[in-house]
Order: sequence, then structure tokens, then C-alpha cells
Amino acid sequence: MILLDRAIKYAEDVVNGKEITTWEVKKQCEIFLNDYNNRQYQDGFKFYFDKDKLKIINDLLKLMNFATGFVANEQVLENLAPFQCFFITNIFGWRFKDNKNKFRYNDNTLFIARKNSKTATIALVFILLMLTEQNYSEFYSICLTKELASEIKKIMAQIINASPLIKKYFTISLPKTGQITCKLTHSYFEPRVSEAGKNNSIRPSAFVSDEHANFTENSNFTAMQSGQRNVINPLVFRTTTAYAINNSIMEEDLDYIRKVYHGVVDDERMFALIYYADKEHIWDDIGLQQANPLRLEENYKIMKEDRAKALVQDNLKEEFITKTYNVFIQENSEEKYINIEEWKKCCVETIDFTGKEVVVGVDLSISTDLTAISIMYKENGKYYLHSKGFLPSETLDQRREKIDYRQYARAGYCEIHEGYIINYTKIEEYIRSIESTYNCKIKCIVSDPYNALQMMESLAKDYEVTMLKQTYTNLSAPTKAFRDDVYKGNIIYQKNKLIDWCVSCATLQKGKSEDVMLAKENKNKQRIDLLVASIFCYSKLYLDNEVDLNKYITDDYLEKLGW
Repeated sequence: MILLDRAIKYAEDVVNGKEITTWEVKKQCEIFLNDYNNRQYQDGFKFYFDKDKLKIINDLLKLMNFATGFVANEQVLENLAPFQCFFITNIFGWRFKDNKNKFRYNDNTLFIARKNSKTATIALVFILLMLTEQNYSEFYSICLTKELASEIKKIMAQIINASPLIKKYFTISLPKTGQITCKLTHSYFEPRVSEAGKNNSIRPSAFVSDEHANFTENSNFTAMQSGQRNVINPLVFRTTTAYAINNSIMEEDLDYIRKVYHGVVDDERMFALIYYADKEHIWDDIGLQQANPLRLEENYKIMKEDRAKALVQDNLKEEFITKTYNVFIQENSEEKYINIEEWKKCCVETIDFTGKEVVVGVDLSISTDLTAISIMYKENGKYYLHSKGFLPSETLDQRREKIDYRQYARAGYCEIHEGYIINYTKIEEYIRSIESTYNCKIKCIVSDPYNALQMMESLAKDYEVTMLKQTYTNLSAPTKAFRDDVYKGNIIYQKNKLIDWCVSCATLQKGKSEDVMLAKENKNKQRIDLLVASIFCYSKLYLDNEVDLNKYITDDYLEKLGW
């Protein structure tokens, strides 16, 4: 089968280094090969690859012709690029074992530079869906403007009109944002301008957010998603190049995709092909190949000519970097705190706290943030860490971060309490239970005074309590030292994917004299609380070996130390 054979070869070429691409594409190819060759045959794996279903797609593509470009009037199947074969194969081939009509991948992203047949690829996908999915299905595209919204429809219409063997089964309305209807399934495709209020009443079986990176808020996207709640087999697609704008929602989506690839978030139903030039390869040929997988020599010739102009004309640089190298211009300049792969090397399944003297770190919240509690002891130069999150149940559905807290609660990574706000009584009860639960002795409790005074006054009757404000003065040195100990392998933490996620969200915010403090890349959709609580613990243990904590948190003492 041409489609499958080319998809497998593309994945193997990527993994073996024969294809120049991004680490994200390599990871997706590794997932495909492992799932195809191994995991689908395991009892605990929910998905399988349906060659019969894909054969139908393969044969339908034989009936279609391209309408424009270097392959005008040529058969689609024979002229698909390897990455297109890989994309289509994964979308249509993977199914649920208990329901062969249900797609595995319901969240699909194609992030790719301009002039790589992005629109044609998604146009083919929607034509195929119209021919093969449930009768009376509704398919949509959303975009910011009517002109952009009509692009997918235009390409779909061109392919249909260039394909006599399927043309008779479709009706194409003349208006730019009019419908394309499939006579066989009575399904239709309709491009829509992104107006959230007008998109609330529709019922998409599948929709694509085209030029997704051009959006700075996601109300339109979520409005479309909400219409899929009663759809048997809902599909979501994002297709886009980079833009020179602040706060693109695509940057958040890329962050989530990378967390899945790093194993910080579990999501077996997400598929993505992420093509862009690495920073060190912007302006060179490797970067061109990373961002542009179509591999048309004529395209590369034009790109190189445009690059030569952009290098000497400042007014051309922005457009060239965003559209040809597919790199966001206005990126967050803050430094990532810890490389997540290095952090995960410090993970162990369990830690035995029996007989140990521990420090407890507490980062309290009210409702929006996580409340985090970490416990830590030091032995033979190693710091042993266990963390747990706490949050109220009634805010779960309104939370903006893409984390399945209920799943994490089942795994023991966090606790969910009833109500709209954090139950401080439950938090205090947990802290007081630490000694009996873990057979250890609490040496000290370290907490930010924010929201904590009353509870800490209660705990101070029975435990040593240290209040530590989150300032550059107080936390710069231990924050740097904690990172150093991670890279040295001196931090050992008990498996918890919630703290993995917190670590992956953390950046360094720099103050005066190279002082640093933890920050979040996105204050509304990311959390670092379990990491903060862990550094509270570490600060006490670290500083006890260096200086007296009470002296440390004074400016005068810092100056004496040369900090």
C-alpha cells in the first residue's frame, strides 16, 4: 500500500537521521514506529492500526488529482510528499480496538512553514472525511477573516473539480464561505469567520483552526469544541505557520505538545508534526530543511533567493523568519529553569522516609493556583524529595491549564477537595499526618507568609516554623543551587508527573546583580507551585549548611557574603 509504505519509510528515515527535521517530528515518528511494530499487539494498549480502513483512504486518493502547482492534473496519491503520507496515515489508520470506527487521534496539529502544501493537505483530509465519515456530518474551518477562511474551501473545490471520478458526488456553492456538500453522505464543509457567539450553535464532526497562530485568544476554538460534545467521533485540527505577534495561542499549544513528547503530560490521542528552524540554524540551509519538508528543489531555490534579500533588507527579515523558517519573532525571553530531560533523570519510584528528619515546604493558594506541600531530607550530599498538590474540585472545569487533575489524583500526585477554595483544615491535617504517614520526624516547616499566617500560627505551637518570603534576596542562591544539584544528580524525587509539569513550566526571572527568582512562562495557564514548595525545603537544608537562615534573609548579611 503506497500510503502506508511511504509513511513507514518517512518515519524510519527521520529516526535514522536520513531526514533533516526537528526533534518533535523525530519523537512523533518514534511513537508511530513503536506503536505500529510493538504496542498495538499488547493487551493493555487501547489502539490498533487498521490497514483495511487505510486501504480505503489509499484507494480514494487514487481518484483525486491536484489542480495547481508543479503537480497540476497529476494523481494525488502518487504525488504526495512523504510527510503528507505520514500525516494522513496516522489520522486515518489508528483506531480504538473496541470501536474500529473511532479515531485514535482526535487532536491534530500541522505547524509548518509557508509553501509546504499545508492547505492542500488539510483540504484532502476533509474531502476524505466527507466521503467516509458518518452521514450528515458537519465539517468546518475557522479563521480570522473571510479571505483566509475561504482558502481551504478554495483548494477543496479545485481538487474536486480536477478529479472527474469524484466530482459528480459533490456540490460546490459559489460564495467564498458557502458550503461544499457530499451527495453520498449528505455531509457538508463550511468555512466560517471566527466569531465565538456565532459558532456556539453548530455541531462539528471535525473542524480545523486555520492559521491558528494568528489567534491571541481561544474563545472561537473552545466554542467549536463545545459543539462536539454530542459527536460520536470528534476531530480537531490546527494548521498554521508562525506569526510576528505577542500572545499567540499556538505558542501555548506548542508548549503542551512538547510536554507530551517529554512525558510530562500523558496524551495518547494527540498527534502533531512540528516543523521549524532551530535558533542556531536560522539563516542556514539546515534551518530551511527543518521548516520546509516538502523537498521541492524549485521551492528551495526561491527560498535561498529570498533569504539573500532578507539578509540585506531589514524590512524583509521579520516576514522571512516567521513564514520561511517558521519561527515566532516575539518569543518569551526568559530563561528556562531546568532542562526537563535532566530533571526526569532524578526520578525514582518511591523514597523511604522512615526514621529521617525532614523539612516540609508549603506553598499555599486560595483557588486558582495549586497548593503544594513537599517533604525533603538530606543524606550523604543527596536531597530526597516527595511532593503533593492540593486543589478544590469546583474549579477543575474552569482551570485553563491542560492538565487532567482527576487522573493525577488517582495516581496519588495530588488531592482534590470539595468546594471552590482550598480547604486549609485539610492542608493542616495532611501536614500533621506526615510524621505518622511517612514514619519520619519534622525538623522544620518552611512557608511563604502569603495566605498562611493563621495556619502557620497553629502549626507553630507544635513545630518549628520559618516564614520565607519569595524575594530575590531570599531565594536567588538556593534556586541556583537547587538547579546545580539537579544537574549533578543530587536531587532525588519520588515519581510525580505534576511536579514534572511544574518544572517544565518554570523560567528564571532576573533581578539586579544576576539575582534570580522562579517565574511562569504563562501566568494564567501554567503552575510551578510544587517546585516552589520543593525549593522552600531545599533552602532550609542548603542554608543550614552554609549560613544561619535568619541571617541569610537580611541584606546586610548577603552583602558580607558578596551576594
